Amino acid sequence: MKTLGLYIHIPFCKAKCGYCDFNSYAGKESYIESYFSALLRELEIMSEKFHAKVDTIYFGGGTPTFVDTWYLCNVLGKVKELFEQCSNCEISVECNPGTIGYEGLKKLRDAGFNRISIGLQSADNGCLKELGRIHSFEDFSLCFENARRAGFENISLDLMYGLPNQGMEEWKSTIEKAVEFGTEHISCYSLKIEEGTPFAKKELILPDEDTVADMYEWAVDYLGERGYDRYEISNFSKHGKESLHNLKYWLCNDFLGLGAGAFSCVEDVRFSNTATLEKYIEDIEKYGDARETEEKLSEFDKMSEFVFLGLRLKEGISEKEFEKRFNLNIDKIFGKQLEKYTNMGFFIREGGKIRFSDKGFFVSNTILSDFV
Repeated sequence: MKTLGLYIHIPFCKAKCGYCDFNSYAGKESYIESYFSALLRELEIMSEKFHAKVDTIYFGGGTPTFVDTWYLCNVLGKVKELFEQCSNCEISVECNPGTIGYEGLKKLRDAGFNRISIGLQSADNGCLKELGRIHSFEDFSLCFENARRAGFENISLDLMYGLPNQGMEEWKSTIEKAVEFGTEHISCYSLKIEEGTPFAKKELILPDEDTVADMYEWAVDYLGERGYDRYEISNFSKHGKESLHNLKYWLCNDFLGLGAGAFSCVEDVRFSNTATLEKYIEDIEKYGDARETEEKLSEFDKMSEFVFLGLRLKEGISEKEFEKRFNLNIDKIFGKQLEKYTNMGFFIREGGKIRFSDKGFFVSNTILSDFV
């Protein structure tokens, strides 16, 4: 039986952050009950369409822990009822400090959630205020301690750099404090100003590109010295604590997304649900399907994704695996780009593998766009 990753989208938030362009809604609490009813219905329908063994389950948002934990536990219970699970299934939930206490975290752990991702973003309260976050560093500290006490042995922290009025010292302090907590996994994301967000309408004082690059480089060195392996461009983990769900995306494995705006890619077909909260609920109730887009991936699409997603990983891509999947030598399709960046010292080709060099990682976004 084939394996599948499940992504379950919980779009509710207490407040929308100034930089956020995710499909999330504040002030829509009146839809919570009908949304989860629709989500359970979609789960039933999709379980009949896709017979697979589930090896990762990820509850993302939005802020999943903004809603009562009963809803999350109920959905997870339905997943377990409808889908066969692998014995080592990774079950993750995103959490924002200040939205859940010890009792709620204990309920999640007892229900089977075994990994939690906490949105710290910064240990500096001034930076948190600039971002529009609802929590303080002290709120995060309590949340982390409660998660540990509730039995979570696999905790990930989301951190951001390149923030308004953030200097190198604030960034260093955030990384150092994250490490002091003994978290198993750290994600470091550079702030991107997305069109349509409140930040896009402001005149922000941001660090220059060189400072942002220095922030990333310092984090890579500091975390590496303390046992956190950079297994992907933005992700660092202790041994054996990589995000198995996110690895599915980078390795082009099948995943099924449920909920408003959720994306899926199963058997080379990519599809997505309507992002509008009200329309998602209505479509599921009326038609049992909220699909808005669907496309069959072309051979070039599949080859391109194999390369530009796989190259995000420290181990890179296997030339043998490329040939096995597509019955073509990788140089016939991407030979020019590979030769160019290898000669420039950005790629290392050895042992049948292609991967970024250390200096290549620092300009990876520019290089990867050449393979799309």
